[in-house]
Amino acid sequence: MDVITGIEKIIIWKKTSLIRKFLLMTLIVSIQLLIAFFIFYLGGTKNSYVYLELSVIILGGFVLGPLGGALLGLTGGFFLGPVMPADTTTMLMQEKASWLFRLFFYIFTGYISGVVIEYLLNIIDRLSSITLYNPITKLPNKNYFENMTRDYYFDERIAVIKFEEYHKMIENLGIDYATDFINKISDIFVKIFNEKNKNNKEQNVFHLEEDKFAIIFSDSEMKNNFKVVYKTFYKAIKEKNVTYFPSYFIGISPRTGSNTEVLQKAEIARRSARKNLKFYEIYSPELSEQLNKNFDLSLEIPRAINNREFFLTYHPKINLKSGKVEGVEALIRWLHPEKGLIPPDAFIPYIEKTSMINTVTEWVIKTAFFEIKSMEKENINTNFSVNIPLKILENPKIIRYIEAYKRNPLSIYKLELEILERDNVENFKKTASAMKDLKKLGINFSLDDYGTGYSTLSYMQQLPFDRIKIDRMFIKDIENDESMRELVQSTIDIGHTLGMEVVAEGVETIKAVEILQNMGCDYAQGYHYAKPMTYPEFIRWYKDYNSTEKLS
Repeated sequence: MDVITGIEKIIIWKKTSLIRKFLLMTLIVSIQLLIAFFIFYLGGTKNSYVYLELSVIILGGFVLGPLGGALLGLTGGFFLGPVMPADTTTMLMQEKASWLFRLFFYIFTGYISGVVIEYLLNIIDRLSSITLYNPITKLPNKNYFENMTRDYYFDERIAVIKFEEYHKMIENLGIDYATDFINKISDIFVKIFNEKNKNNKEQNVFHLEEDKFAIIFSDSEMKNNFKVVYKTFYKAIKEKNVTYFPSYFIGISPRTGSNTEVLQKAEIARRSARKNLKFYEIYSPELSEQLNKNFDLSLEIPRAINNREFFLTYHPKINLKSGKVEGVEALIRWLHPEKGLIPPDAFIPYIEKTSMINTVTEWVIKTAFFEIKSMEKENINTNFSVNIPLKILENPKIIRYIEAYKRNPLSIYKLELEILERDNVENFKKTASAMKDLKKLGINFSLDDYGTGYSTLSYMQQLPFDRIKIDRMFIKDIENDESMRELVQSTIDIGHTLGMEVVAEGVETIKAVEILQNMGCDYAQGYHYAKPMTYPEFIRWYKDYNSTEKLS
């Protein structure tokens, strides 16, 4: 028997309605009466068959509790009492003391059996709460999910949602705030996924770990339900006068295989979504294969650095008011000798998790400085930005490396560091201090991929960012989705309120440009203007673009 089903069936006996208990009582009393006739037929109470009546009373106490057990003891004792002969052959009646003793013994036994089973059921109930339900949200937990049995519809899927910054929330805002936050999150999920299916008694929302939930839903509901989730959590959540923007990623898996396997597949998809800064990812066998390939590829990175297989491309940033190129983003690329051009998301996430990030960051900065200096000889005077993970600012070696370029104040003044928003602050004071020291040299900071990762107003207010970059996932639907336009507008307003300029990434059409201009967005990047280009390609594009601008 399934663990969950067994425990729940036992607990159901304890919570049986009064009507069902009355029907059960009637049935058991009828059985007692039949046993009494059976004992009479076999010769009376002198035989050991009277213990059949006792076993029914004990069972009745288990089913109906102390009061029910006592009542069954009373009826059982009466059926074998004053009207039942001790010996039906001679019709010798029982002594009064004998049947009265049995009567009170039956009542006592029925009552005690009920007390014992209630005590055991209370223990089972408490154990099930501890082992099968999350103590904070009272939702069924991972153990419940992995052991449950239920019939699934063919189109059902499992989603795993993890809130990335939960432990940092505890450190920075306290356990009470984090508890209230996670309770509010669970209430939202229950409202969306449980209350919509009130006719379905099954659980659809599960609290797997401190910061992780699982949801069962049908394929037909996915678009509408997750659109609600997206709109809900994009907005700030207010708890105890603290405004917080949740950071989360979703992995989705079809309901194929065991519950444990389904969770593993959804988790693989979630990690892929996090790595690629996507709202959600749907599992496929190819996804697992790709993750394995990416891991193997990461082992080749030291060789690639030594063999100079990396190179930079430049993605222009356009001022939406003047239409001029006012900066470029330097992006690292990898030309593998056997596999050709490797996409950045196949190796950058692995670099960020190792000490190689220091070496690669130094190479990117050094190469960008050199090539920007060369652009000046082509009469191209532009700022440039480099992507770095936030945690690297805690490394004094990197800070000293950047500071060494202050001997060339013209070049260092052009540098902007784009902080990946998927990174959390490990040492807030140290990071803030490092950023302020670099700003004194003239270096600017952008918050990259805003809206996809860690984004509390507290961080944005206290860290000295000059710009925020709205991720392309918000811009791609801006032409046709009114709710997305509202989200982008609110982000622009937040940035301007905090004294920051706003850059929109992933701009691909003139209509999107016009919408962003009307919203007051400051800069745009995207294929509408140009794709990321190598150094020679950018030189040619820049000259052509400037010629076109002058003509227009």
